[in-house]
Amino acid sequence: MPRDRGSIKWSSLMLPEHAELLKEMWENDGERIKPNLDEQQSELLNAQLLEAFEFQVPVCLQIYENGTIAEVTGVLNKLDSQTGHVILNRFSEPDKRIAFHNILSIGCLYDQSG
Repeated sequence: MPRDRGSIKWSSLMLPEHAELLKEMWENDGERIKPNLDEQQSELLNAQLLEAFEFQVPVCLQIYENGTIAEVTGVLNKLDSQTGHVILNRFSEPDKRIAFHNILSIGCLYDQSG
């Protein structure tokens, strides 16, 4: 069975600019496009944020940051409509400042039936 060198054999034929573009493409391959919320979803999210802030319940926020979707947990410490940010008091980590438009969903970390 022949042993192929894969992409190594083609690297001598590429210009440095092409190699750099391929490298960037491979790095950005894992990035996701930010999902857009419709008006109804945004209104529901705002209502849920206000309720979680009012009752100071622990929440899990799904946020978009740096091309990925991450989950952060904590208690909403401040809702600042002037700057468009939320301050999330995380339990054992420093507080996190999150832009409203980067919040995709909210979930409560407690049982609502009790």
